[in-house]
Amino acid sequence: MTVEADCLAVLASELGPAAKMFLQRQCRHHLKKEPSTLQKSDIDELTKWCVAGIQSALGAQVAETVKKGLLTLK
Repeated sequence: MTVEADCLAVLASELGPAAKMFLQRQCRHHLKKEPSTLQKSDIDELTKWCVAGIQSALGAQVAETVKKGLLTLK
């Protein structure tokens, strides 16, 4: 699987069908790249932005779950 697919799997467990749009937004806005070009070296920065976005909308517990899932992809 690609890094993008792995990240989508983690995000989809908490965000459902919104995961793809969320990942696209985080990558394009904060990382200045397309999700399809994600590398393992991007995971720390991506995690930071995903946690910030999820925590404000869904709470700290959901954000922590996503953080743990994303960081296991490194």
